[in-house]
Amino acid sequence: MNWPLFWALLLAFGVVISNILLVKHLAKIKLPPAKVNAGADKTKKAQQIAQTETTQHPAQHDQTPSNPE
Repeated sequence: MNWPLFWALLLAFGVVISNILLVKHLAKIKLPPAKVNAGADKTKKAQQIAQTETTQHPAQHDQTPSNPE
């Protein structure tokens, strides 16, 4: 019998079976909800403030609208 081939096949089957068992184990684990990044909150707040400022106080231009005639 070719012993190196036997050990290589045994190792390959062992890796495959251990990976299957690991995936089955990880499927049962419940993860806690992810925390929101504090930096993302500040960015989102800044965007909301900027948006409300532009909608409440639109920029006034001293130009007259163009006339199609």
